[in-house]
Amino acid sequence: MDLAITPHGNVTVVKIHGQIVDGQPADQLQDALKELIRENKTDTIFDLAGVKWFDSMAIGILVCHYVTVTRLEGKILFLGASARIKTLMKMVRLDDRFGWADDLDEALSWFKN
Repeated sequence: MDLAITPHGNVTVVKIHGQIVDGQPADQLQDALKELIRENKTDTIFDLAGVKWFDSMAIGILVCHYVTVTRLEGKILFLGASARIKTLMKMVRLDDRFGWADDLDEALSWFKN
């Protein structure tokens, strides 16, 4: 899994490429998200265009990050998620917890509302 973190004003884009699965990929993501919280960066866009699949470990990490940032009045949006990931999040009834967008401009404007 490759991970790139880019600031866009008050919003941080976490671009992920590859599978987010238990082990080193999940640990890498979790460490990066903990660092964002330490830096008080709570508005997060997860660019999932390069992610074909993630497992329950990744869902747990994303939910933990969601709980933390919402307590700090932040928000999370998924950008470019595949139909497979959208279906998975709907199946586990988490799809309404996150914002969803297909392009970066739409995602960034979502945080302004």
